[in-house]
Amino acid sequence: MQYTQEEKILLENVNKIGMEMKPSDNDFIFIWLSPHLDHLMTFLKRLGSAEMQLVFMRYEGVMKVMRMIEESAQQMEKELGEGIVN
Repeated sequence: MQYTQEEKILLENVNKIGMEMKPSDNDFIFIWLSPHLDHLMTFLKRLGSAEMQLVFMRYEGVMKVMRMIEESAQQMEKELGEGIVN
């Protein structure tokens, strides 16, 4: 895994955010990630699945952040779906 210095800093920053977050912080995930989110998503899209797994293993906080983002997206989707039905 060869990453640029900027990518390493990005991963370390997001990892730190993820490791410090608690499940109750889910509502604030996008606020804390806002300075990093565009760069993080661009970086992760560039990776293959095997390399992404390596990143998640090395930077557990990044995986935790991505899981929280996925859960937030699923919750929003559910709430929007319920709003359409009503």
